[in-house]
Amino acid sequence: MPAQKRDDWSLLVNAPVEIRQDGEVLRTGIIDDAMPDSSVLWIAADGNQPREMFEASLGHEAWITPQE
Repeated sequence: MPAQKRDDWSLLVNAPVEIRQDGEVLRTGIIDDAMPDSSVLWIAADGNQPREMFEASLGHEAWITPQE
């Protein structure tokens, strides 16, 4: 199934996502936390990549690949 953009980030905590901006994938990972209003989310640290914050106001988007 193709990836789908999700706007309610608070429902994606603990889900694997792609963070995109202007159609480009910036980071993949597990959402560690998200603001209830979906303005900000954090991707959990993974290996050499630190925990990272992404903001909707900067054009960041969360995309998921639905599981069957």
